[in-house]
Amino acid sequence: MVEILKPETLALFLMFSVPGIIALYFRAQFLAGRLPSVSEGAISYLTLSLVYHAIAFPIAQPLYLSGRIDGWFWAAWFALLFVAPAALGLLLGLNVRKGWTKKLVNRLGLSTVHPVKSAWDWRFGGCSECWVHVTLKDNTRWAGYLSAGSFMSSDPAERDLFIEYVYDAGEDGQTWIPRNSSVWIAHGELQSLEFLSAN
Repeated sequence: MVEILKPETLALFLMFSVPGIIALYFRAQFLAGRLPSVSEGAISYLTLSLVYHAIAFPIAQPLYLSGRIDGWFWAAWFALLFVAPAALGLLLGLNVRKGWTKKLVNRLGLSTVHPVKSAWDWRFGGCSECWVHVTLKDNTRWAGYLSAGSFMSSDPAERDLFIEYVYDAGEDGQTWIPRNSSVWIAHGELQSLEFLSAN
């Protein structure tokens, strides 16, 4: 334990793990909001940190070579190890949401595995307000409006859904009549969701 707390060990951890952890944390906010566990993510954190330092070195070479932390150097180190990785993570998250790299790769005639692990996370990760028809496993149907006050769980073990505004469909099938109620649908009860444009 004493060995782990040595300044040299902490400095190595700070240099070669923290930028990757921070970047992946901010990226995760655009995906499912979850980071992999330390045991699962250690290689990812280390790899991304090394790639980050390889990109940052030509720009911040004087900082790396000085090794100093006095004067203005502490602020530069803070920016290098915390602020820039956060910006990188935001950029990586936007890349996944906007599909920039995927579009580029597709133009080259290649395809990649999607970084978002489930359709649930993909759909609700960038969810705009919309009408929804919900069918439960017992064939009960709900109609509602997914608004800013609605909630879709990002926990894979608890995929529950809260619809803030519940409606009945009118006889013409086009009119939606508010019931002035909300509904919570428990994990494991959902069979299907049909999304309709809010316009």
